[in-house]
Amino acid sequence: MELLPEVVTELASTSEQQAHQLADLAGVVSELGGSVATALDEVESLREFLLELQRNLAEREDLSRPNRWTWAFLTRDQAAQLWHELRWFVNHLITRYPLSSDVSIPPCWYRHTVAVDELTDLYAAWRMAYCSGDRPSEEMIAWRTRWMWPSLHTLHSQADWRECKAQRQHVEPTARQDPTDSGFDDFVERYLVCTPHEHRRDLPWHEQNRREPPGA
Repeated sequence: MELLPEVVTELASTSEQQAHQLADLAGVVSELGGSVATALDEVESLREFLLELQRNLAEREDLSRPNRWTWAFLTRDQAAQLWHELRWFVNHLITRYPLSSDVSIPPCWYRHTVAVDELTDLYAAWRMAYCSGDRPSEEMIAWRTRWMWPSLHTLHSQADWRECKAQRQHVEPTARQDPTDSGFDDFVERYLVCTPHEHRRDLPWHEQNRREPPGA
């Protein structure tokens, strides 16, 4: 992840160069006359694609911006939209894949925050696998083998909805975890006192810091 900004910057620069090259190519083609109007249209479409790619890369570079799947930072309209999509996805999931009782999803899933987050991530992965163009991708099979089945088993052990299933109605958990206690600020303050202001330069995995073994 630390290399992502550099990679994105390089890709954005490459796309910009390609856009200039396409512009030059469009100028050459235009000199050939109206018989190549179709070619000009294709060049323009490709230019728009590269510009959109550049915009997307710029957005991905900004790691401080929460994305549309982050419930804690959504606006009211964004949350309403995501709830609508997530309900559709869950209904699609349980219809498309008749699930056994141990991994089934109860009707009150939306009252369980663990389930909401897990199912949101699962839906986002589904969108990536099936809404990214018509070209076949290994993401499609990976969605089931790497994401769907593991997520359902995680929910079985972590969603705290066994009573809901047993009674066929929502049952509030009898115990909830308390929020972070009041000692947090003092702990962090003491921790920061011992933390250096700059990055260490004597990292143990740097080549120059390796010592010759005894007797070498």
